[in-house]
Amino acid sequence: MTLSQFLRQRANDVQGEVTLGWLTSQAGVSLPGLVLALTAIPSVLPIPGVGNLTGAALIYLAARLWQGRPLTSLPPRMLAYRIGPAHAARLLRLLAWLHEAASRRLRRRVTALVGPSSWTWCCMPVAAVGVVIFLPIPLGNLLGAFSLVALGLGHAMEDGCAIAVGWLVSVLTVAYSLVLGWGLGVFAFSGWDRMVVVSGP
Repeated sequence: MTLSQFLRQRANDVQGEVTLGWLTSQAGVSLPGLVLALTAIPSVLPIPGVGNLTGAALIYLAARLWQGRPLTSLPPRMLAYRIGPAHAARLLRLLAWLHEAASRRLRRRVTALVGPSSWTWCCMPVAAVGVVIFLPIPLGNLLGAFSLVALGLGHAMEDGCAIAVGWLVSVLTVAYSLVLGWGLGVFAFSGWDRMVVVSGP
């Protein structure tokens, strides 16, 4: 039985309230990668403020990775939080769909890029892309979300090639944002200089 099939079966079996701790234990070692992908995906939605919330959440996740904590190591009070059966089943099916979609393209390979130490290094692209997503940078959300989805699903499926793609796109996202910011700054200053010259004595 695949993980996606297992998650769907658990979703069908949910009868009453479950704790967040029980819910997060169902996806096993694949959950941290799925959590990263699910955190990044909403940033592409054309809803005001969603980029700020997503960016802040990603920066928080990056801080946990830097401290060596798993993305799913939540405080006891949060683990004890109870979720209704309808919402729990919906979340399990969402995780199942995401894992199933990833398994169509990704597979276990280049495992040298997969492991606990690689999660620690991931704090850098997660934090950098989180800042890009938080700021109103054109196309920054789209590129950043793609890079983190590749990173997250790469870890979930133990696919080192996907992780490498995620790193590459995250570097390109940051570089694009810096070049765009520099270009806009030059344009603004040149426009200001022209205004000063025109309005001068």
